[in-house]
Amino acid sequence: MTMATARALFFLGIAFLSCSLIGASRSIKTRRSLLPIPNNGPANNGPANNGPAIFDVTKFGAVADDKTDNIVAFRAAWQAACKNSTTQAKVVIPVGSFRTAQTMFAGPCNSPKPITVEVIGTVKANTDPSEYVDPEWFTFLNIDSLVLTGKGVFDGQGAAMWPLNDCKQTKGNCASLPSSLKLDKLNNSVVTGITSLNSMQFHLHVHRCTNVSISNLNITAPGNSPNTDGMHISSSDGIKVFSSVIGTGDDCISIGHSTTNIAITNITCGPGHGISVGSLGKRPDEQSVNGVTVTNCTFVNTTNGARIKTWLGQVPMEAKNITYEGLIMKNVQNPIVVDQSYGSRTSRSPSTSVWKISNVHFRKIQGTTVSNVAVSLQCSTLNPCEGIEIADVDLAYAGRPVNTTFISSCSNTKAISFVGTLNPPPC
Repeated sequence: MTMATARALFFLGIAFLSCSLIGASRSIKTRRSLLPIPNNGPANNGPANNGPAIFDVTKFGAVADDKTDNIVAFRAAWQAACKNSTTQAKVVIPVGSFRTAQTMFAGPCNSPKPITVEVIGTVKANTDPSEYVDPEWFTFLNIDSLVLTGKGVFDGQGAAMWPLNDCKQTKGNCASLPSSLKLDKLNNSVVTGITSLNSMQFHLHVHRCTNVSISNLNITAPGNSPNTDGMHISSSDGIKVFSSVIGTGDDCISIGHSTTNIAITNITCGPGHGISVGSLGKRPDEQSVNGVTVTNCTFVNTTNGARIKTWLGQVPMEAKNITYEGLIMKNVQNPIVVDQSYGSRTSRSPSTSVWKISNVHFRKIQGTTVSNVAVSLQCSTLNPCEGIEIADVDLAYAGRPVNTTFISSCSNTKAISFVGTLNPPPC
């Protein structure tokens, strides 16, 4: 081989190697460009990191200016999430103040369960009475597996509406003001974290629900606000309420008719009228109450603590299997009360209630009371209370005058049992 031929072959090899390296580099770049682009968050209300699809109400026209009525935008976001989403869905009410008139989020939903509503900002009620055709402001209706959550606020703006509450003056011949939140026909659902402020009437009305967990709520209204029950439960089964702070102008929690298997624990109540079973028997279509437990709760400056109250009633029904246990009273006016003359003009006369109260336990209750009658069991002459237990009740009288006799008062009770430490003394 000549020197010229060898030199030509050398340069030809260099050229071939360079082309191969360039081709390989281009091939690598091409393959990289085919790799999926990472999903760094939701886009166009799509799912974020395999989480639920996000339906932000502002994407549907909601405006957080504290004056625009956002009812149309809220409903549109709910419709898209509940009816049209093919993945799990979350409706988000973001930071800001969103005003809305009477609103309903209704199912059943077509999206996979659960469906979530997360409240981050503040939802404010419209204060024009003509905007409410029913006594509810914000209703969740007919939903299986709802999660209502967030650190946001439902502000009922009750101060603007409370002067319209004339039920006492009209002796019940009045239209009810709207409840802030109504949970109606919910199953297997969770409500947690939210704040309810200054409801027009009930803060939370749980009705016709099954297997609902309610926790970590902050419910507040002035002590003189009318009928602002923190929570009213009726016609429901398997409701659990726990780890919440409730201070209102009426019952912190009231358990109404047709309820079964209600568990309430770790509630701080005050101001308010206590945690009550009842009132029961006002209407003829009411059904019995069976299975209520109230445990590890604290009452601060409330008018009542553990209370059961019935009207005289029209149809014989029962309130049975009720336990109040592990309660702390701090300057409570009436720590333990059974009142079967509730709503009667002759409340001082013997009760003739047709409701029967039985198998009731008041256990491990301690603290202070400002009433000299710390235990008051006023039952029906027609249906005396049966199976009442008072066990380890240790209360100190903190009222005035200090030398007042400290007593229990019992009327029309059968098989009453007094056990353990008893202050005041038994009947």
